[in-house]
Amino acid sequence: MKHLFRKIGAALLCGAMLISLSACGGEGKPVGNVGDVELLPGDVYAVIKVMDYGEITAKLFPEVAPNSVAKFTELAERGFYDMKTIHRVIDNYAIQGGSLNGDGTDGEIPDADYVALETSEQARHFYGALCFAANSKGSFSQFCIVDNNTPQDINAVITLLEEQLGDESIASRLTAEDKAYYTEYLGKLKKIPAEVVEKYNSKGGLYYLDGTQTVFGQIIDGYSVLEAITASEVVTGNAIDDANGIPSKPIYSIVIESVEIIRIQAEETEETKKSTKKTTTTTTTQVVAETLITTTPETTPETTTEVPLNTLVSIG
Repeated sequence: MKHLFRKIGAALLCGAMLISLSACGGEGKPVGNVGDVELLPGDVYAVIKVMDYGEITAKLFPEVAPNSVAKFTELAERGFYDMKTIHRVIDNYAIQGGSLNGDGTDGEIPDADYVALETSEQARHFYGALCFAANSKGSFSQFCIVDNNTPQDINAVITLLEEQLGDESIASRLTAEDKAYYTEYLGKLKKIPAEVVEKYNSKGGLYYLDGTQTVFGQIIDGYSVLEAITASEVVTGNAIDDANGIPSKPIYSIVIESVEIIRIQAEETEETKKSTKKTTTTTTTQVVAETLITTTPETTPETTTEVPLNTLVSIG
């Protein structure tokens, strides 16, 4: 992987894994992005138009992140995102934009304007997840889109951690606090549902960010646009990444032309039909989702160690 992660051979993994981690709605209706994500009657989605690149369409999840969806929708509908920039691009990690000042800073924002963290087991950091960046106060306007389509083998990570925690030559180098941390982390990984483990392994994502920030949507169309943005040439200039030696500032400005919120008309119920005493036809807007990009190597993918740089944060 470019910039953020390094593939580590099996011989090196034995001693590196533990150390690197420390641096680091309605009934019957699908909710979140663990299962298939498609547009249905009553759904709401966003069309993010990026100048010179194209459009990214994302389904929003008011059932799992109502306040975040409401905040994003309110900002979009009053034109807040128009002509804002995508200031942070890290290949195989994420893109981030929508800051008030266009450089990842928001200035002095009243505490009441922030939205508190909203997490759900049904909304994960899979490839293409739409998230809110956060600082210590919560989320204001900056959003991120996960751009890591490399398969994530959580079961392999579990096996490796178990082996290392059971290896006295490694465990003896850990403090009691470190050992407790990794034991707790291992326990959390083991509790991840099988369908989530499978989807991370087939679609990719940033599983270690689950529970740290709000996932409030999922791309259903425009993955080619996301990949084109991620391929942009970057230099230093974002303090949070410069400190880790990771260039992430696009050389040329990447401008968000607009964010349009579209609501699909809900299906009419029998009760509604009776009350209006007439039959109406519901037209449903459909967006055909692109096939999610997956990696299908000829051999078993090499186990990789993901080193969380930090959460996708907003500065200022």
